[in-house]
Amino acid sequence: MVWNATCAAHVVPHRGVFNGTSVAKDGSGPYMTDMIDRRVFVSALALAAAASPAVAGASASPWVRDTKSAVRLIRGGFDGTVHRAGVQITLDPGTKTYWRTPGDSGVPPTFDWSASDNVADVTLSWPAPLRFPDGGGYSIGYKTSVVFPVRVTPRDPRRQVRLVLKLDYAVCDQICIPAKGAGSLVLSGRPADPELASLLAGFEARVPRPAVDGLGLSIASVERGGEHPVVTVVARVDPAAGADLFVEGPDARWVLPLPEPMDTTGTERRFRLVMDGNPRGVEPLGQILTFTLVSGDRALEAKLTPE
Repeated sequence: MVWNATCAAHVVPHRGVFNGTSVAKDGSGPYMTDMIDRRVFVSALALAAAASPAVAGASASPWVRDTKSAVRLIRGGFDGTVHRAGVQITLDPGTKTYWRTPGDSGVPPTFDWSASDNVADVTLSWPAPLRFPDGGGYSIGYKTSVVFPVRVTPRDPRRQVRLVLKLDYAVCDQICIPAKGAGSLVLSGRPADPELASLLAGFEARVPRPAVDGLGLSIASVERGGEHPVVTVVARVDPAAGADLFVEGPDARWVLPLPEPMDTTGTERRFRLVMDGNPRGVEPLGQILTFTLVSGDRALEAKLTPE
């Protein structure tokens, strides 16, 4: 069984090297031959890391290094029902990786847990992302380092869990390079390493919380006169903290643009969303959209329906 923790939009089929916001489809470019050789080598390392036996009691799996990044699993606590863990990615200076919806370009990560043992369910959460200028548009993701919190439910809570990950992701600076990671980690009732537990808790706190009855986010207006409907969303934020807003459609067929920041009045920040990117034959209005508001150290997620 594969838990595919991605909600992909703008996923671009790739053949080794991405150039800016597009793929070098002909396989050309000065890096292509070296990149293929390196991809084979790194893939072999990743598979070896996933297949290697996990050390009972270890707080983290060994780092698996790719061209400009590294990946490992870290262990949190166990409450008798659910294990807390995380997927940690570190990135070289000047590079980035992507959120579940990558923006105008990019590829979101995919997580394969199918080789795990004594696992009934894996739930992965996405920390609040950032918006980055990317050529003619914007991408959404992370720089420097990110930990994706994971909650693991064992089939038999009396037995330890062997959590095994195979990861596909992308790391970008001037070009985007497909990357692979892997890890194997035993989860048990042993106390977690305090430093890693604190790191994991920090990223758990950055996961957007559900907004209660739209508190913090609301639809202010819908304009229908132009080529595409235009939705104005109001966010209530701390004026000193700034704010950004991301939107996702009901499923991966939707490729909506990023909301554009407008004016700020007191604690209200307005965003303009052009409803362009709905699937063919599907009305853009009357659909449930997922909005993620990031403001300082606060992040909220709300389901709103522009009518």
